[in-house]
Amino acid sequence: MMKKFFGSTNNRKMFRLAWLIIFMAGCSSHDIPEETLDFPYLDERALERPEEELTYSEVNGAYVHDFIKANKDKSVRWTATVTRVENNSTYELQEPLLPAILVTFADDLTPPPKVGDVLTFEGVLTGYGETFGKDPLWVVRPARLVSTTAEEQEALFTYQQAAQQAKEGADLP
Repeated sequence: MMKKFFGSTNNRKMFRLAWLIIFMAGCSSHDIPEETLDFPYLDERALERPEEELTYSEVNGAYVHDFIKANKDKSVRWTATVTRVENNSTYELQEPLLPAILVTFADDLTPPPKVGDVLTFEGVLTGYGETFGKDPLWVVRPARLVSTTAEEQEALFTYQQAAQQAKEGADLP
């Protein structure tokens, strides 16, 4: 029976075509959409109440998970500081008073960034979660490392200073 299936020229062609489609679909899983979502990581609302972590139950009037699902065809471009290295492709980034970002790059980064390095990346926002309303975390995968612009560096520096001042005003460490 198997010999009869694979023996036929048409069936072999169909089999090869099926494998080609599967292979191509697998290769495209690392595609990062060109269109960028207008959803900045540096959220000034975090500065308003520095004693509480900023969490997201909704974004632009939509439940956060529905927002993420509706925007799978767009990428985010975020800049933040590395706070933890999991391996050469997965890092945790975070800025004060904001949710952490767990980002997995499509390829290993060489040389690998260290804790304290600032990274700018483009990637697909795939999830958001909280542990009992604390420790919020954005999940971005796949992602690619991009160069940080002068404007992004300045915005990050300005935000970090404002967050430090807000924490000091709220008497937080």
